[in-house]
Amino acid sequence: MRAVKTFKSPVRGKKPTLKEVAQHAGVSVMTVSNVVNKRFQYVGTKTRVKVERIIKELDYIPNPTSRRLRGAKEYSVGMVIADDAPAFLQDPFINELVAGISNHLSMNNYTLSLQGVSPDRFQEAAIFSMVGMDALCVVNCGSVEARRRNIEFLAKRGMPVILLQETLPIDSDDFAVINQDDFSGGHMIASHVLAKGAKKLLLMVPSMEWPAIEERKRGVLAALEQLDNGATLQIITVPDEDFTQAQAALRNHIRTHGAPDAVLGGNDRLGIACLRFLQDEGMKVPGDVMVTGFNGFESHRYTNPALTTIISSAAEMGRYAGALIIQRLQSVQFAKQITRYPVRFQLGGSA
Repeated sequence: MRAVKTFKSPVRGKKPTLKEVAQHAGVSVMTVSNVVNKRFQYVGTKTRVKVERIIKELDYIPNPTSRRLRGAKEYSVGMVIADDAPAFLQDPFINELVAGISNHLSMNNYTLSLQGVSPDRFQEAAIFSMVGMDALCVVNCGSVEARRRNIEFLAKRGMPVILLQETLPIDSDDFAVINQDDFSGGHMIASHVLAKGAKKLLLMVPSMEWPAIEERKRGVLAALEQLDNGATLQIITVPDEDFTQAQAALRNHIRTHGAPDAVLGGNDRLGIACLRFLQDEGMKVPGDVMVTGFNGFESHRYTNPALTTIISSAAEMGRYAGALIIQRLQSVQFAKQITRYPVRFQLGGSA
């Protein structure tokens, strides 16, 4: 899979822009902004001298209105979440991720602007035209090609970007990637139910293509291949991860194919919806059908039996993203460009 690279194509015949200065100097837009605004504590001496030389050569004149708007406030970070669901913040993973980022930035006097946007309108998000945005945190979704196009779009903006839960390889100093080990989580969940004798596995996943869900799916398939005992896997997609639609999808599957030995929820919400449906239908969990979830937020404790799941570190990932952004805005490069958080298997009574 090819890496995503930045593009250097200065616009000619027009008044030089901050981005063009950065491209000629071979640095980020944030670095040029630091030099222009005399925040020399964040820029090395050699880099500052180089940028000042390019500014003079290009006869770059900073926009006074923009500088006046920026003069009296701290850095501003934007966060874009590509999601079709209007209530995207109700997703526990997204909620904890946003809370972690926001809380850390707020404690350090940084502001966070948040926008959810339909994946097919990602590049039209209003947040990209906001004045004074210094860095971005992005949760991307969709096909590989759609995500790659969005990353290329972000690369052209010339500002620090943290991609959360992204699996594509990135070749740019302006990017850092933070995710969790969803592959291992999927492998652990599937290995557990297979070890307990499950032969017919059903995986319930959102219809939206999330990189994390694809990794969980790969982990499940790897566990089946590794054991190679004739166990089968069927996959059902659920629009918007809706509780009622998840139950309807499971009902239709059972009518057509019979009950599976284990239902693997791509996340806890889907797992809980399936557990409740099976119990309402008079089936015993885990006696008749095992059920698992994924992410291990507070709701998994409220089922009876408690949901077997994978414990996520979404809030910690968010706090780290906030810290990494602040570090990058105060220096010339990210301290770490790829971070993967481990996940933990949590045994409940449902499997």
